[in-house]
Amino acid sequence: MTSLLMPTLLEWLVQKFPTAKKQTLREMVGQGRVSINGRAAKNVKEAVGESDKVSVGKKPERARASIEPLKIIHEDKDVLVVNKPPGLLTSTTVRERRATAIELVRNYLADRDRQARAGIVHRLDRDASGLLVFSRNNSAHQSLKKQFFKHTVLREYLAVVHGTVAPPAGRIESNLVELKDGSVRDTHAPRKGQKAVTDYEVIAQGEKIAVVRVRLETGRKHQIRAHFAQKKNPVVGDSVYEGPQPPGTLLLLAAVKLGFDHPGSGQRVTFEIPPPVEIQKAIDQTCGPDEKA
Repeated sequence: MTSLLMPTLLEWLVQKFPTAKKQTLREMVGQGRVSINGRAAKNVKEAVGESDKVSVGKKPERARASIEPLKIIHEDKDVLVVNKPPGLLTSTTVRERRATAIELVRNYLADRDRQARAGIVHRLDRDASGLLVFSRNNSAHQSLKKQFFKHTVLREYLAVVHGTVAPPAGRIESNLVELKDGSVRDTHAPRKGQKAVTDYEVIAQGEKIAVVRVRLETGRKHQIRAHFAQKKNPVVGDSVYEGPQPPGTLLLLAAVKLGFDHPGSGQRVTFEIPPPVEIQKAIDQTCGPDEKA
């Protein structure tokens, strides 16, 4: 048979790519990159005649690690600012196995910059949404951590809360202590808890709900949620401080503005995102046409 005198496809590829390993050539065929006369080759044992036209396609691009469902707001060599959706943990614990924002960020950066070292600087509650900044190197991490420690970072939130907020602007200040169930409560016990300071102003007051703009002086766990629960104005959709919620209920709390001194340039930078759809609906419902924030 004439096919016995013809080289196999593997032999043809070895001649064409003399420096390539045979396993690599076999993988090229398995990936469908090699065709004979316009037909994808099935295996490396196929015979190749002098009149046959063998072509080799380009190596398919490797799928890059995705950062979704995070949305990148800003990225440079020092920092990465993202918009976190509700329901995603910022970071994990030993007993927690669900996906986290830091895991997504680390995979994303490792796939693009082997020198990057993603670092957590602050956190958002799992059910809250909004702006988070991650450091990309040790120097940036130290700079941002110092700013958060000194409370020089601008952190502004929007929250929809139950009831009438009185006074319409003010400061909530208390010591917060974490309980065994993970919730946070204010305490008057001496030398207990951590000092927490929350400034707020009502931007829209309705009959049953209010929309408040909140600025954090400190950044304790559940601080905004615990403080407004303390005022008897729990955040809408809060299953911890308001009680059980119907499935699919969203916590109407979002970090919409974040400002800090850039670790690289030293210049003040500020990032802002629009209110989430659900919070914007609350603003529209409680404001008149000329009163919207």
